[in-house]
Amino acid sequence: MTAQAICATAPTGRMVDPNDDPIELQPSAHERWQTAFHDERERIEAVVGTIDGPIERIEHVGSTAVRGLRAKPIVDLDVVVADDAVERVSRLIADDLGGTRIENSDGWQPVFRRHDGQRFNDHVFGISDVGWKISVVTRDVLRADEQLQREYERTKRELATETDDLTEYSRGKTPIIERLLATAATSERFAYPFEIPVLDAQS
Repeated sequence: MTAQAICATAPTGRMVDPNDDPIELQPSAHERWQTAFHDERERIEAVVGTIDGPIERIEHVGSTAVRGLRAKPIVDLDVVVADDAVERVSRLIADDLGGTRIENSDGWQPVFRRHDGQRFNDHVFGISDVGWKISVVTRDVLRADEQLQREYERTKRELATETDDLTEYSRGKTPIIERLLATAATSERFAYPFEIPVLDAQS
């Protein structure tokens, strides 16, 4: 994450800084995290439904979306909208639901939130941005391939013992994420209405 600008705070005035989240992997609580995802999706749909233009898709991504995978207890959502709606939608989420909005780019403006003690990362992406495609594909491969899931978890465990810096932790996962994308690109098990991206396209 490269946070260029912090743009909004929760109505209570409480900021949510993702760098304050400890890098601590917890045993999978898949059912609870799935319920949290569905509840957050409903909140977002209720808010964003007040503007023109539909949400293209809302995906539960990240490790909490993969059954059995240890994860930081933060539920990640990809909220995919029209390219020209990213700013409007991210502002709506931050203003109406609360949270800290970050202008990473025109195509990716996440809102970091806390609701009833549960942390959420609501990543608002434009439909043409490669970021949400990477997270959807990697999630699907992790769900389908137990060996790669174990390797991914091992990588995360090692990184969690080596650094408490979120940027370093994220960058350290690059090689295994590249493998996940390559697996999807060369397997008939995975089919998408978009070209499977390569990680370099995100940088």
